[in-house]
Amino acid sequence: MNLGGTVHVNKKGFFVLLFCTIILFIYLYSHNGTEKVINRINLRKLLAVAVQAAENGGREVVEIRNNLKIESKGKTKEGANDSVTTADYKSHCVMLHNLKANFPTVQVISEESIECGDDYSSTGTMEFDGLIDEWVHEDNIRVWIDPLDATQEYTEKLYEYVTTMVCVAINGAPVIGVIHKPFLRTTSWAWVGKSNSFDAIKPREDNVLKFIVSRSHTGKVKEAINEAFKEKEVEIISAGGAGYKVLEVVNGKADAYLHVTAIKKWDICAGNAILNALGGRMTTKQNTVINYSDSDDVVNENGLIATLKNHQYYVDKLK
Repeated sequence: MNLGGTVHVNKKGFFVLLFCTIILFIYLYSHNGTEKVINRINLRKLLAVAVQAAENGGREVVEIRNNLKIESKGKTKEGANDSVTTADYKSHCVMLHNLKANFPTVQVISEESIECGDDYSSTGTMEFDGLIDEWVHEDNIRVWIDPLDATQEYTEKLYEYVTTMVCVAINGAPVIGVIHKPFLRTTSWAWVGKSNSFDAIKPREDNVLKFIVSRSHTGKVKEAINEAFKEKEVEIISAGGAGYKVLEVVNGKADAYLHVTAIKKWDICAGNAILNALGGRMTTKQNTVINYSDSDDVVNENGLIATLKNHQYYVDKLK
């Protein structure tokens, strides 16, 4: 037996083996041979684009404020006018373009649904280089945007309440939240389990319970608070915009944000993510976690309670 003989490589066999290896590789990275399953999104980069989108949308909101066309979508259940403006539409198109230009396959759910052209540019990008990459399959991601929160207050020139918001939900859970105040040029963001833009959070330590509620969708919220906390000293603050109200809770200006009627999920998703990241909670009045996975289920019908601490206390009192 000649164990030291020369091994001859069959070129035809080699190429057949190489071809089979390539086919196997394609199969392993596909489903039924056609549908891609390895199509992952970098959440660190998505956060950067979300901040960019919110800020660029905010620029449109500021620039167009003195040249508005105001329309009405009708009335809310509480009888308030549901306004929409050219600023809502312009901001929507800019934000949608920013997101789709970078992540064309990600599903984006917006308050507005108009067709947008292609003449929208993107400016400025934060890189977040200090954060570690995390990859998630695109099918598990929903991006919720509110191009102009507090539209009614915007038309009344109550600009302090106005925000633009982006939220990234993974498997229905809000994970990244961005709230931009365009007239103050400040942006707040948080990524659950990773990082956030906030300084040290100091929850209120006051004997007076402060609740922040909607100024235009109050429903029976004030009566509910006064009845549930009648043994406490209570202060009720009326304000516009769900994004603004969540930030007031985060910044220690209110103990809880309470809403007792229906509210759209693009209004609350970003704030929900921020509270989750900071150890707070946002739930329905029944203490049910709000799910953001279904693009056809855009309304939270069961009110909400948003707090930075002692969430169960408020849920129990408001039952």
